Amino acid sequence: MVNVTKSNFLEQLRDLLVHLPTASFVSIDEEMTGISLPGSRNSRPNKVELPSERYTNLLKEVPERYAILQVGVAVFHKNPKYKDPSSPSGGGGGGGSPSRARASSTAAEEEQRLLANGGDSDAMEHAFMHREGALNQDELEDLTEREEDNEADRFMAFAEAAASGNLSVRRPGDTDAQAAARAAATAGIRMYEEEEEEEPPQPEYTSRIYNFYIFPNAWSDRELTLNPSTIKFLMENNMDFNKVFEEGVPFTTVKHAEVLKERYFRKHSNNEAKNGDRTPTKKDRVTLTSTNDIAFVARVMANLREWIDSDDSNLHNLINGQEGTSLVLPPCNAFLRRCLYETIEAEYSGLLLERADLSPNAGPTARNQIRVIRLSPEERKRRENRLKVEEWEKLLLGNLGFTTVFQAISDVCNGKVLTKERIEGFLDGSFPSPSVPLNEGGNGRQIPLIVHNGLMDLMFLLTHCHDPSLPKNFEETKMQIRHYFPNVFDTKVMSTEYSDAQIKGGSTALGDLFDTMKHVDIGEKFLFPTISNQESGGSEGQAHEAAWDAYMTGSVFNALGKRILEGKNMLNLDLTFNSLLHESSDSLLREYLGMNMIYMHVSLYTIDLESTSGPAGLHDPLSCGLSCLWYHYICFNTRYTSSFDGRERRRG
Repeated sequence: MVNVTKSNFLEQLRDLLVHLPTASFVSIDEEMTGISLPGSRNSRPNKVELPSERYTNLLKEVPERYAILQVGVAVFHKNPKYKDPSSPSGGGGGGGSPSRARASSTAAEEEQRLLANGGDSDAMEHAFMHREGALNQDELEDLTEREEDNEADRFMAFAEAAASGNLSVRRPGDTDAQAAARAAATAGIRMYEEEEEEEPPQPEYTSRIYNFYIFPNAWSDRELTLNPSTIKFLMENNMDFNKVFEEGVPFTTVKHAEVLKERYFRKHSNNEAKNGDRTPTKKDRVTLTSTNDIAFVARVMANLREWIDSDDSNLHNLINGQEGTSLVLPPCNAFLRRCLYETIEAEYSGLLLERADLSPNAGPTARNQIRVIRLSPEERKRRENRLKVEEWEKLLLGNLGFTTVFQAISDVCNGKVLTKERIEGFLDGSFPSPSVPLNEGGNGRQIPLIVHNGLMDLMFLLTHCHDPSLPKNFEETKMQIRHYFPNVFDTKVMSTEYSDAQIKGGSTALGDLFDTMKHVDIGEKFLFPTISNQESGGSEGQAHEAAWDAYMTGSVFNALGKRILEGKNMLNLDLTFNSLLHESSDSLLREYLGMNMIYMHVSLYTIDLESTSGPAGLHDPLSCGLSCLWYHYICFNTRYTSSFDGRERRRG
């Protein structure tokens, strides 16, 4: 896990962009300055209140009033070292044919091999019965005992032949080891290579975790409102407010970010056009009337001509960290500086002029001075590229900030493709986005977004990165969420509505679910994803730290999904969690894992992001897992089908 602030934002942004395209799923969590309106904490919400009513009365104003302090992003990748215990070879983790068919095929191959080599009847009987699936435990022990006896007899025959010198199995060129192996094979002895030491079991996924501290920049219109109860809670859980206020990464809306980027690229496009035409433009120049001013400008221009005509042996050396050679003109007022700019540009259009205080070693009077820079064409090009990249990085750090992360996650969730070329071009200011435009073939797989009780998290992201004000209509807010994140899974919904009675009967708070997954049976010992970008010497993380909560959310999603799938596979299905996530239809993901169903706190309703017509939440609230029929069916049947639970009738 790595904490991301202004000091390392560009470095970690690169790391995140590089690893996003290959992710299996991404989980998020946030810590805010408040999660409830003043006075509402003392009144319990009405359970039968419709989601649209709750949104208008209580929810909408919260993300508009308060601010995000931390955003945790956890990126999960399929572990190439993971060996699926349900796979015949113990590896791969993909789907395949049923295990009986695989075992039968292997046994049939063994039988054919024995027939071709004139094998003994016991071994052939063993292979035949194995292939037919008719071998019980007693028969297996009997056949194994007979095979061991036969092998002992063959070894004795081999030993007698070796003692009498009757073994003639060595061929020209054989080493001693090859001859011994051929002799053993002739005598019917199986030789086993020393088994390699088994690798320790690996988790199915690895993860990279980023803890973004975010804070509006100084000229932002967004005010920071603190809820005392929430701030006290965050302080008790070691929130570093100094890091938030001093080093927090800024953010803006996607629309404003596009305006800033368009302005940047338009500026540099115009600069390139100007560089192609060095003809100075005609404009009104200032006129000097004071004798002292005229004399000052004349002296400065004389010194400048002398500098230009001087020995240029050091012309292209680096002076004071600057490209080429430079000359700092005497200090003067703004009126004279403008006159010098105009005069020098008219007489020496090939020279570059800049404020002297831009130099890292500028003196106290540099603010009132001009630096004249003389460059070769190659140096000019390098300097222009450097300044362009520096300006872009300043834009990323000072304005775009976390909005870049938000947009990148949204892009991969929508199936846009991020390539290495586009990522590098984006980071150096050559491309406005790290993703390939859809009209250039940038359409790939959609990566799911995972949350836990995540309605507030999603709405806060909208007010920070889309528009400070949410739509008045809840349906429009749901459409905005799906615009950025079309496939969302809420582990709170998965645990309360799609899991078995053991999970439902326990606490479904995130930390409790995470601890529960350490002990429940899911067909194998569940191993939590490893963390690949753990800072050296850094702590593992703690609850109510955004990054750690995001990691727990993704881990719980993995564990719950495997447990739910295990129950479904009892119906003779042959799915793995990864194949369900990336190779199944949307309808199956909704049926098994509740895709795009979002939990609503203290309510009989569950929010359906995909519903688009009719008043939200008008369907039978008892279908949210509260009906007597549902609980009766859970208690007396462990193998159930989703068509019976009334889930398709619930829409919120």
